[in-house]
Amino acid sequence: MTAACAGDCYAVAFARYRPAAAAAYRRNLALARRRDFVRRVRAFLVAHAVRIVRIHVGGDFFAACYARKWLRIMRRSPRVRFYFYTRSWRVPAIKAVVDRMAELPNCRVWYSADRDTGVPACVPPRVRVAWLMTDPADLPPPGTDLVFRVRRLRPVAPTFGACVCPAEDGVPRPRPVTCERCGICWRPNPDGRFPLPVVEPGP
Repeated sequence: MTAACAGDCYAVAFARYRPAAAAAYRRNLALARRRDFVRRVRAFLVAHAVRIVRIHVGGDFFAACYARKWLRIMRRSPRVRFYFYTRSWRVPAIKAVVDRMAELPNCRVWYSADRDTGVPACVPPRVRVAWLMTDPADLPPPGTDLVFRVRRLRPVAPTFGACVCPAEDGVPRPRPVTCERCGICWRPNPDGRFPLPVVEPGP
């Protein structure tokens, strides 16, 4: 976590105001450290016929050995699509594993960046860069593929030419954009272009 994101981190705020959520995060961490973690996750995916997995709604890969567990899960689950955002590209040992994940056809990897991290110097071909915008002057630099904006910036439509998460871009639509209907983050997109989500007209 960087100083730029610390004050606006939704996961931290959620854990602070919801003790049950903080307890769940602690349980998840303990499970992630178990030797049977890979088997347990695979069993869950199969039992529930899961097709799309976002790894870490809040949090990140905390060690290379933990990242390797997810790499094994991905390899053993070719019909499941995985995607995630990570700041661990700044830790060489973890980055090496994350970049191997990016080579898998069923995984979409996003390097998460902000004004404190800067844009990664080396981005593998199948990896995209997501920029966290926390201030109106905090414009995404060249090399950014997708922009997320903190809540206070969302009412204003962007004018800087970068692709902004459609749920946060301030563009009026008949119906709200949902992750399921949009899919920018997780759908296969080999040419690197992001189509705008199709939003059906309201009733």
